[in-house]
Amino acid sequence: MMTKEKVTLTLPLDLMEAVRTLAPPRQQSQFIAEAIAYFIAEKQRKSLRERLITGYQTNAGADAEIAAEWSKLEDEAWLNHIPADATEDVSNDSTNSRPNSAR
Repeated sequence: MMTKEKVTLTLPLDLMEAVRTLAPPRQQSQFIAEAIAYFIAEKQRKSLRERLITGYQTNAGADAEIAAEWSKLEDEAWLNHIPADATEDVSNDSTNSRPNSAR
């Protein structure tokens, strides 16, 4: 069982009225706990997303350089290691076609 702590909160009247409307009697604490947990999870997801975007933007130049360095080898591997019969049936099938980065 999860350990609980009793707290006293001061909330706006209209917010508590909404809680009383939505949560059954004697389950308001659970409702508020779930709402807070959801809010915290959303904040953490947004923070992670922002950190990932910043990291991607920071590393974009280096990533592009690495991709350019390997591009010729990717093209060579694609051209030399795909069976001839596999390339005949893919003229209109995007699922089996060459990836965009190697075109």
